Amino acid sequence: MKNRKFMQTLSPETFAALEAISRSRGVSLQELLRAQVIPDWLRSYRNEKR
Repeated sequence: MKNRKFMQTLSPETFAALEAISRSRGVSLQELLRAQVIPDWLRSYRNEKR
């Protein structure tokens, strides 16, 4: 399996909201995206495909 990379563009409002959530949890924004946001999105995407 190859590693895949992608780039995401966020509106300033969305970025600020995610940054505030990550700060409140004591993690970086990148960690929040990798550990919470992307896995949740993948689960919901898979459920929609069924």
